[in-house]
Amino acid sequence: MAAQVRLGDLGFQILPRRGWRSLALALGLGLAFGAYMALADHFVLASAVPAVQHIMLAQNSLGERLLFFARGALLDELEYRLIALTAIAWGLANAAKRPMPAASWAAIVLTALVVYPLGNWAYFSGLDPNAMTFLREVALHGGAGVLWGWLYWRHGWLSGLTGHVSAHLALQPLLGVL
Repeated sequence: MAAQVRLGDLGFQILPRRGWRSLALALGLGLAFGAYMALADHFVLASAVPAVQHIMLAQNSLGERLLFFARGALLDELEYRLIALTAIAWGLANAAKRPMPAASWAAIVLTALVVYPLGNWAYFSGLDPNAMTFLREVALHGGAGVLWGWLYWRHGWLSGLTGHVSAHLALQPLLGVL
């Protein structure tokens, strides 16, 4: 039995949907989200910041951290948005027998809050299991995953990647000075 919904029907695309405007939006949202993450970690969630973050800050230069996280952002966007999110949205749209925003939103949220943590189990299993840690991971990593997923869906995969990388352009320097 053939699928009724084709991947092209879902609205996902690789290139920025609105050209430079999509990339500029992604850049601005990414920088703002990176600043939000650093400020939240410093002023609200300091007790839940994992030891690995403190170690990375102490042992790696800003340039090393930016390269590390740029590579990680690229791999995350390939694995979690381009592959997982697209596959989940496609499966949900086929179950509904038509593409619909609810399927895309469900795929975005499932990818951010379930698939990403499962794919990074080594990191998540090493965290202190308490309410503040849970709040931090949902507010920072979960929120970021939803934002990158939305950028991919509405503005193209390259926009999601731009947002993700630009978040680290704000986050990493701020972590070093806060």
